[in-house]
Amino acid sequence: MNAFMLEGWTPILLLGAIFIVGIYFISRKVSRKALYTVSLVLSLICFGLVIYSIFVVGGWEGMGLGFVAISVLLGTWIGTIIGISSKNINA
Repeated sequence: MNAFMLEGWTPILLLGAIFIVGIYFISRKVSRKALYTVSLVLSLICFGLVIYSIFVVGGWEGMGLGFVAISVLLGTWIGTIIGISSKNINA
């Protein structure tokens, strides 16, 4: 486990975990349609950031920016799935 918690990976993994928790708490407060809209907008921003990191930034900096965007994208959708599934169980 220590191999994954290198100095450079820690902020990327923490950012994904923060988005999982944030989207989960948002899902508890808003309707399903609003949650899907928020998830879609964040996903489009992440896809745009990945494209930007590949074609404009490039190099190692672009790859780091792409990893951050992918981590946020995964955190957004994992939080959405957990939030919707837990809302169905409690409803």
